[in-house]
Amino acid sequence: MSGPETTQPPGYEDTQSNPTQPAIAAEDDAAFDDELDTGSLAGNSTASITSSVLNYRMVADIMRTEKANMLSYALHPWFWKRNLLTGGFLPKPNDEREQERLDIHHHIFNLVLGGELYCAPISNGVSRILDLGTGTGAWAIDMADKMPQAIVIGTDLSPIQPLWVPANCTFEIDDFELDWRYQYPFDFIHARNIEGSVKDHKRLLQQALNNLTPGGWLEVADATVGVFCDDETIDRAPNLLEWKDRLIEASHKFGKPMGVAKHYKDWLTEAGFTHVQQEVYKVPFSRWAKDPKLKELGAYQQILMLEALDAYSFALFTRVLGWSAARIQLLLAGVRKELLDRKFHGYSKLYFVYGQKPS
Repeated sequence: MSGPETTQPPGYEDTQSNPTQPAIAAEDDAAFDDELDTGSLAGNSTASITSSVLNYRMVADIMRTEKANMLSYALHPWFWKRNLLTGGFLPKPNDEREQERLDIHHHIFNLVLGGELYCAPISNGVSRILDLGTGTGAWAIDMADKMPQAIVIGTDLSPIQPLWVPANCTFEIDDFELDWRYQYPFDFIHARNIEGSVKDHKRLLQQALNNLTPGGWLEVADATVGVFCDDETIDRAPNLLEWKDRLIEASHKFGKPMGVAKHYKDWLTEAGFTHVQQEVYKVPFSRWAKDPKLKELGAYQQILMLEALDAYSFALFTRVLGWSAARIQLLLAGVRKELLDRKFHGYSKLYFVYGQKPS
């Protein structure tokens, strides 16, 4: 994919040269009444929402709060992503709903990049590709289809990937925080959504550098845990801001911090990578944006956020912060209402940071 010097899609931030970013143009608030945005995404006239993604979870289903399911996330260890190698756990869910959510997130990344799978200027002749924290394997599978000459290896703590995959794609149960023992180096290493999964980012980046061929590239793509807003409507989301602050606090106490994607560029440089670049994209929390593409992204992001609240909050808030289930439910009820408020012009940020191993 071309770099920031070319025409970029809506929501792109040129963080290399302009630290002050233009605000996203919002739809006229007069077009919205005070009702919450609970309508089906299928009625979105600005974009055709594909049925393959819509079938994962209708908005009405997402909004249904099941107390027993919430408590399961908090108390039952098998709803946490289990490290089969060391017996440890990550404060992230691992069930079918989370797998569906990961596939929706993959679709969001594809929309943001206009169908591309990466930003780094890798050549079409790469022969070995590693996908760290592959999740459902969607990126690795798409990459294997895109580059049939390359061997693509996806690793994760959990064996949740499909059995039927391209012949040049394989999956392994592995913990990328342990010592890497690959026999041959890689031309391209990709990691996505690792916030909250890494104890020592600098060690991880050093291992990636050591396992790249000279001239090979590492790309880290992450949707940082954050709440951003370019106008006074941030005042409409006090619960969302509180949730974000407590989630980051809990993740740091747990030892696998969230909200750190803003440091990736500096960390890659410190690790010894060259030609380090950073691209940042704004993704609205709902369909409030005027631009049709950003409105479509907001529709998917709203599903993603609503689906993630229970699973990502209950484990950390109960086990780490010591909150009661009732206190969490009260906060999340407010967060849901704010995420459905199209008069709140909030957004998330996707970071794409890539660097090259010196030749």
